[in-house]
Amino acid sequence: MRQEFTAQTRKEIKKACKGQVMNNLGRCIGINFLYMVPFALLFLLMYLVLFGRVLAMAMAGYTDTYMLGMALARGMNTVWLVLFLMILISGPLTLGIMRFYLALQRGEEPGVSTLFKPFTSLRELWAGIKMKFCLTFRSALWMIGPTIVYMILAVSLAFSAAMRGSVGNVSGVMTVLNILYFIALIPIQIKVMTYSAGWVLVCDDETRGVWDATREASAAFKGQFGKLFVFLLSFVGWYILLMGVIYLCGGLGAAGLVLVKGSMGIAIMVTALIAAVCVAVLLGAFLDAYVMTSFFGMYAYLSAPVAAPQDTPFTGSWPGQGGDGTPQ
Repeated sequence: MRQEFTAQTRKEIKKACKGQVMNNLGRCIGINFLYMVPFALLFLLMYLVLFGRVLAMAMAGYTDTYMLGMALARGMNTVWLVLFLMILISGPLTLGIMRFYLALQRGEEPGVSTLFKPFTSLRELWAGIKMKFCLTFRSALWMIGPTIVYMILAVSLAFSAAMRGSVGNVSGVMTVLNILYFIALIPIQIKVMTYSAGWVLVCDDETRGVWDATREASAAFKGQFGKLFVFLLSFVGWYILLMGVIYLCGGLGAAGLVLVKGSMGIAIMVTALIAAVCVAVLLGAFLDAYVMTSFFGMYAYLSAPVAAPQDTPFTGSWPGQGGDGTPQ
């Protein structure tokens, strides 16, 4: 039997998970910051590899476009190595942070070091890589159909407009097509989200097959897609707040730069940008932890076994019997 997931259940799960996140907010901020650091360093390395040699040659006075192009091409060859490293570390890091969120959802107080635990075991390292690849592959399988249809329609519209010489008239149709494509992606993203609950099964047993884990986790949400959509929609206000504060900081910085001349205006702009980054890190860390722990809480509720009616002690009377169980 499946437990009924009601609006009250959703509120109770979110309230409990929010309390856990707030009680461990420092750890949530720390683990999110550490999670981003390797990717930030690799992005910086990729930028230096790709453009560092070209910039150095340009600053040294080289103007030969062929030489600059060859330097850029050599940098492109090394970029693939950096991208491979990103793919290699993303799985274990995600396994670590998901294990942290799962522990929070279960009422524990995990340490920030949980993030790097998968790197201490080849089995866990491989489990994280496989799980990340599996989720990416499943997402691509669901996305490929609507994306191909969208691209065919978009190219057909552009070609037809070009043949008629009325390219300007196609913008409205393309807008409608983009909206329809976005709407079509909503149920797909909800379905893909259900596969993410497979992290729970992999965190509990890293030897488990990732394909079976994602399939079993998704099955727990069968018939609950509408409620999962409402569940995810209930966090929209937090995302609006996050983006609003970031844009407000950026707007204040731009206004200060325009209205206040000189070094003071630059100082206002820099301060506003630092504030925007701090808000993004602090509020973003809280929101990521809040959403994922609540999502794991919803999965735990839906996947929990429910006692069948025959397992419940019978206190009434069978047809044809009196209240004391004697034949009527």
